[in-house]
Amino acid sequence: MLNNCDRRKNKTGFSLISRYRRFFLNELTALIAAVVAVIGMPIIYYLGSRSGGLDLSGKYDLFLRLLLVIALFYSIKKHKLFLNQAAAVGLLFCMLCAQSHYALSDLVVRDSESYITMGAQGFVFLAVEMMILFIMSFVCINHFIIYALRRQEAIRLYVNQIAILFLVLLIIVQLVIAPILSFELDYVLYVWTLHLDELFIFILVACGELILTIDQKEAEEV
Repeated sequence: MLNNCDRRKNKTGFSLISRYRRFFLNELTALIAAVVAVIGMPIIYYLGSRSGGLDLSGKYDLFLRLLLVIALFYSIKKHKLFLNQAAAVGLLFCMLCAQSHYALSDLVVRDSESYITMGAQGFVFLAVEMMILFIMSFVCINHFIIYALRRQEAIRLYVNQIAILFLVLLIIVQLVIAPILSFELDYVLYVWTLHLDELFIFILVACGELILTIDQKEAEEV
């Protein structure tokens, strides 16, 4: 028999997993994430245009994100398996392209010295942007492998969910640091809103992954 300590540990672990699943399986979570992500895109467009941080390719990326977020939420609500896969993969790779351009072009070539001379907060912001690019690359590749190869799907999904949660934490760090960067206000607000939008997009993707896996298992059992 399990002693009281072991029972409490098992109960706590089960409780955390249950809360995690309830949160991401809740349609309200997906709805809030999708609505906030969509509302944030016109704000990103406005602030990015005013600050000069958003070029034509960035505007096109925003348009694609808008379509893919709507498609992903619709697939989650209606349990459309193939649309869920296509929208999630497209959205992840769309965000990866934008992040790679931002981290490897804008920051490194144009603003890296500016960030470093700001002190600790500037250096941490630059380093975390690189970490976000690395983890985002991992999530995109792993997400594609999950649904392309269909091998060890549960393990890969578990790893991907952890990676997405880590991404969310990194983005929260950037949301804290961005307001204290010594750039013009419009640019700081642009960066802050962009990362906030990404935060809710990743929550939506996490919802889609979990629901898609459950729907696939149910379909295989029929």
